[in-house]
Amino acid sequence: MRTVNLKNKGKIFTVINSTGKNTPVVVMFHGFTGSHVEAHFIFARLSKALEKAGISSVRFDFRGSGNSDWPFEKMTLSSEISDALKVIEYTRMNFDNKLGVLGLSMGGTIALLTAERIDPDALCLWAPAAKNKEVFSKGIPSVPKDLRFFDVGGIRVSKEFTKEVLTFDAFDEAKKYKKPTLIIHGTSDQSVPFEHSQSLVKEFKKGTLLPIEGSDHVFSSYDWSERVIAETVKFFESNL
Repeated sequence: MRTVNLKNKGKIFTVINSTGKNTPVVVMFHGFTGSHVEAHFIFARLSKALEKAGISSVRFDFRGSGNSDWPFEKMTLSSEISDALKVIEYTRMNFDNKLGVLGLSMGGTIALLTAERIDPDALCLWAPAAKNKEVFSKGIPSVPKDLRFFDVGGIRVSKEFTKEVLTFDAFDEAKKYKKPTLIIHGTSDQSVPFEHSQSLVKEFKKGTLLPIEGSDHVFSSYDWSERVIAETVKFFESNL
């Protein structure tokens, strides 16, 4: 495992689990207020499982998150799209094999918004916030006109983010992606309704939906998370 700091108008903290330059590689997009480790270390655990299967992985912190130098309140969907494309560019320069992309929650939003440009060989989405307008309009309070920022769970979010997130339509991007797609979603998700993924999977040409019965948004039990990791590794083994 090694780390690099990519420059994209600010440092992007990146962790690479490599099994070799000529191996398939999976790039992971974390969720809103998440990081390259994610809840209960599920991204780090997935990297180790992929490595055992002979698949490299690249995990990173979007600017403003985790170990990034940026303050979170400067984050927008546009900045995350830019970061995702920068990390993919770096990945393609350093790995000569098939590419997979994994997106969790808002990372799924970014994966959908960039899928046409990145054109990964396989796409996996965990509880994707595909209907981003609906998810974020409910989850973020209205902001008084005289305030530039507001507090979401102890982190400041900008008005620019809230305005911009309503201008993108991640759901509509799904129909443009023609390669294998796996959506994994908890049936008791309180943040992004499971029904959103039931609709989303129909938009893909080669889409499969795997329900995790009873699971919450981030698969917060050992059995749930182990199943998610195992199914994700199996999917990428079959398609990369």
